[in-house]
Amino acid sequence: MENDKTTDNIDGDSLTLSSTRSMQVSLEAVRSGKAGLDAHRQKMLDRVPETGDWARFELNSIELKDLAYLTAKVGDEFALLRGKHEDILFHGGHIECHIIGILWDSLASHKLELVGHSHPGEDIPEPSHGDRIALRKINQKKSVVISARTGISIEFGPDRFELRR
Repeated sequence: MENDKTTDNIDGDSLTLSSTRSMQVSLEAVRSGKAGLDAHRQKMLDRVPETGDWARFELNSIELKDLAYLTAKVGDEFALLRGKHEDILFHGGHIECHIIGILWDSLASHKLELVGHSHPGEDIPEPSHGDRIALRKINQKKSVVISARTGISIEFGPDRFELRR
């Protein structure tokens, strides 16, 4: 679709479809300081303001695109971990999410899944060698990395030749 937004009404309901371009424009506005985070994302950031902070949230209340916006705002990576009953938002550093302690134990024991994480500086995110090693360590088959510049997300696995989309 060429349009940034397309809206279709069916029986009074509304359906909004957005292009990647509209998300890219929004992310650029946040990154440049011309726009802020919406209330939902600001509340998330308020709960994990510093590198290494993490917080529990209601299950499925965090989306991968939220990570892109948080990263656009502060320049750090963020990770989304998900369990059976909750989402966990982890605030990483400028170049990595170093997950230790109870979160590491929960990932290693499969009580949590690494849904995805954000990369701050790539238009098309490229899973790093470290990202793939992390999946091997926790014996997880796939995860997603999302760009905080464009909103493009890439599913990846522990082997660099699998799951590339």
